[in-house]
Amino acid sequence: MADPAKQMKTNQTVVIFMSVVLLFGAVNAVMITADEYDPSTLVWMHLGLDAVMTVLLLVLLVQVGKAAAPGGLKTLALVVGAAGFVAGLVKLAARFSSDHGWWTGHFSYAF
Repeated sequence: MADPAKQMKTNQTVVIFMSVVLLFGAVNAVMITADEYDPSTLVWMHLGLDAVMTVLLLVLLVQVGKAAAPGGLKTLALVVGAAGFVAGLVKLAARFSSDHGWWTGHFSYAF
């Protein structure tokens, strides 16, 4: 049987890494101007990945908040995880902001 303390430490680490990935993508969506459309298959793949990561991050944040032992890693996971969840919502919002946003995943587009 798996050790619950070790599993929770793994969950906290996963929350941190997922949050970093979502934060990087959100910064790109806001700060970088897109200049070409992605193929439709890639658009759906990225949309699905962003949605799954955002929902999974929320699930893991709830688990970490309830079951993790107090300490530095839990605090870091909760703070960075909350920022990562907001970043995931920003990435999803970019897709639904405009027609250009749907195809590029960015808020601004260069014609």
